[in-house]
Amino acid sequence: MSYQDIRSNFRLISGGLAEKAGDSRKEFISAFLTDTRLMGVVGMYVHWKLPDNSHLTDLHQFFYFDAEETGFDSYRSVLGDGGGAELEEIQDIENYLMGGLGGTNISISEKEARYMLQSYVDLNMRSNLPLPEGSDECGFMLSPRIRLTDTEEYVLMCKQCPSIDSPNQIINYFLMRCFGRDFGAAKFLTKGYVRTDIFPGHKAATLLRNVIEESEDSVSGSNTDYHPTDDDKTFGTFNTFRSYMCESLIEYSGKYFLLVTQITLDKLKVVKYEKISEFQVSPAEASMMTSRPEFITVVDMVPSAPRFDRTTTALTSKAMVTDYENGQLYMIFHPHNDHVKNSTYLLNDDVLGVYYLSDDDQLILASYSLDDIRKLEQDLANSPMASFAVPISKYEFKEPVLFDFINSAFDDFEDFVTAIARPPEE
Repeated sequence: MSYQDIRSNFRLISGGLAEKAGDSRKEFISAFLTDTRLMGVVGMYVHWKLPDNSHLTDLHQFFYFDAEETGFDSYRSVLGDGGGAELEEIQDIENYLMGGLGGTNISISEKEARYMLQSYVDLNMRSNLPLPEGSDECGFMLSPRIRLTDTEEYVLMCKQCPSIDSPNQIINYFLMRCFGRDFGAAKFLTKGYVRTDIFPGHKAATLLRNVIEESEDSVSGSNTDYHPTDDDKTFGTFNTFRSYMCESLIEYSGKYFLLVTQITLDKLKVVKYEKISEFQVSPAEASMMTSRPEFITVVDMVPSAPRFDRTTTALTSKAMVTDYENGQLYMIFHPHNDHVKNSTYLLNDDVLGVYYLSDDDQLILASYSLDDIRKLEQDLANSPMASFAVPISKYEFKEPVLFDFINSAFDDFEDFVTAIARPPEE
């Protein structure tokens, strides 16, 4: 399919936002993206001025890109006049699309913003993926075709990635990209030629857990195929190699595998990636490997309590909200991705905690650590909802149970705890 064919898939909808924004001349004001490319996703914001409009003078666009699965995944926009309601909506969309990414917003140029969109539209077309609802109005950003030099492309990739300051961080990011079959991003973390697709028999997978241990022979450069450059020889840097054994639990299509690899670093670049072993594990074994304690605080809301929503507390403003049959879940993420720096990486360690409000007005606070459950309790105590909240009980479970409760037939968490604590009948 030609690029013109791709562009022709965009059309302006008669009436409404697309007509008003699409038919107006636009002047670029600013743009930013999140430095979360190594997590597999990037959020992008672009602000345009519409100088020929008398009232609706500003177009704010939000994009969510997924490099592994869905490509150009989500699009939202706001057409406004700079008023307070517009600013509130802009903040709400930014929190919704980017609040859980754990990244920093990095300024980019108009050329870079257009290139980002065009690259992901290309990805969707190549992969036969649908474009998100409402993205018709982005058609003006697809022309002219943007091409970057190798240097410009490298600079843009650097803007999408966080600074790397530890071996654990680069190893976890590298394995995430390799197992997700996102080899372009993986190669960004390498030096010289490194084969990244050493598990061709596996589909794109999620890294659930990774344990890193430094190898005994890590001080030697002799266990790598990397050949020292002239700069290495001149500055004596060939003795900077360290090797690490990695035990990685991955999942795809409901199947779990344990992959053991050895990674050699030269300072903070991957110079060798070796397969040691691989075998499938059962769901029960995978569950044991990823299990951790769960701390839960149960609160009853009085009947006169106002509606609980994303504006209720400071932390819920950036929560990911999911509706369930008997309640609503607010998942709150840490504002960073520091869990990638741990020697034992766990997928959900980026989650600070959750609020779950049942249809019976029972509010459950849950987290994987004592410090984080206290942050949630303090967050609720500092909110206007505090005077309507009646604490009931606190629990520490050896393994997570909240989602078992959410998916159960129980309406009351106390009844659920009583049931799971009851000894099985003979």
